[in-house]
Amino acid sequence: MATFTSTLPEILEPWVKKIFIKEYNMIEVLYTQIFNVVSSTKAFEDTFQVAALGTFVLKPEGAPISYDDPVQSLRKRVVHQTFALGFRVTMEAMEDDQHRIISKMPSDLADSARDHKENLAWGLFNDAFAALTFTGMPEGDNIRRGLCSTGHIRLKDGGTSSNQLSPGVALSVSGIEAAVTNFRLTLSEEGRQINITPRTLVTHTNEEFNAAQILNTEKEPFTNENQINTVSSNRLGLNVIHVPYLTDTDAWWLLASKNQHSITWYNRKGMTFERNKDAQTKDSLWDAHYRASVTFDDWRGVVGSQP
Repeated sequence: MATFTSTLPEILEPWVKKIFIKEYNMIEVLYTQIFNVVSSTKAFEDTFQVAALGTFVLKPEGAPISYDDPVQSLRKRVVHQTFALGFRVTMEAMEDDQHRIISKMPSDLADSARDHKENLAWGLFNDAFAALTFTGMPEGDNIRRGLCSTGHIRLKDGGTSSNQLSPGVALSVSGIEAAVTNFRLTLSEEGRQINITPRTLVTHTNEEFNAAQILNTEKEPFTNENQINTVSSNRLGLNVIHVPYLTDTDAWWLLASKNQHSITWYNRKGMTFERNKDAQTKDSLWDAHYRASVTFDDWRGVVGSQP
């Protein structure tokens, strides 16, 4: 497929006053604010986890000490994928373009790639509750669950943990309170209390003003009781990121800092641009591609709600 003079006939007309193309700037890059961006040099990445020792048990006088062993999960493999796009322009269309429209196409490849990366990354959150595409490492029952679930099975003791509000709660003071409490009660694979602190609230752009009212007031919003706002940013220190790439406009998440969650973007190959010319037709060809994968391993460090 190529761009012919007949594809964009108006660019051949010198008296056309203005052709609107690429008039607007893109929004800031969002996924790098949340994802751990990691370089990779292989075709795939393997991960697994190990649960260490269980809890102490009573040792009666004269009885031997009880011994325990660590437990290893099954392996998880993430295979990097290649994403690409290009365009082809005939020699005649290049030569006769009166408005330099064709010359803007290479930069549009960059914008298209940037938009694709955002959609690829946030697809993990869009699938967080359904687990149709993105799943973590095999759990204690050897099942791989989604990022948010009420039934995570711990590797060591076989107990159940949840990082999903059930039933789902809309973004609100009470919802954030419940999510923070969930963080505070998170158990390790060994069933031990661990310290994971929520740092970022992720919502759809539709919730921008609701989130501001909830987090940026000293008194609890939407009430007449004048009580303190327990989830204000001054108290919890939450940052907020509003993401238009989310498909469920009501879903929201609390995330720990990057070093306390495993949401990862693997960079296998950075964006690469090439220009070539067809020796037979003299058509010009531009293309771009990159290689990457999106994944998470452990569900800890994330609590989600789907009202």
